[in-house]
Amino acid sequence: MNLKYGQFDILERELEKLSPLHQVAFSAACCERLYPHLDIFVREIRKEGWDEENFFRAALDVIWQFLAAGEVDAARVRQLISDCEDNYPHEYESEDTPESQRSADAIDSTLILCLEPTPKQTISVAKQVDETLFEYINYLYENEDDSWENKSHQEMLGAIASHPFTVREMGKQSSDLQRLQSTPALTPEFLHWLRTSSENGGKSLLDLS
Repeated sequence: MNLKYGQFDILERELEKLSPLHQVAFSAACCERLYPHLDIFVREIRKEGWDEENFFRAALDVIWQFLAAGEVDAARVRQLISDCEDNYPHEYESEDTPESQRSADAIDSTLILCLEPTPKQTISVAKQVDETLFEYINYLYENEDDSWENKSHQEMLGAIASHPFTVREMGKQSSDLQRLQSTPALTPEFLHWLRTSSENGGKSLLDLS
């Protein structure tokens, strides 16, 4: 099984084979690959005086704790959703920070997934990944390829789908799904592998850190 960029019907069929907690684990792994973008954003705005707690990192850590425990504390999840929504530094957002915004949205969607475990909610996280890839790779091509703006939308999608960042991410998602489908119990050892194999040496899925 190999996932294809933007083909969420394939992903949905594969997700239907997973238990609710397995779907949360898949989403949490995606969030780990997006999270460095949010970390970059937080580091930068701290230089500008923002000194609030980073609830998104704490929320993602708690999600992994739920997975290790084998159950979700719904009241804790609702509080984390509220904390994240109330404390995201919207005033510092700009057109230069879309990756951090998508990272935050993916974590928020994964928290909601803990309460509403469905393939469609899991796909909402995968869509944040796809949009992150599209926006960043599109930006790269705009600055590197003078003919980029003359390409059709389908040609752009084809170029983005074949970009090394996208190929690597689709390969990782496919591998994670296969491992999750063949691993009935989310053991501490498996969760450690799933989480750490998504860290990419501290870099994001776009190799940013």
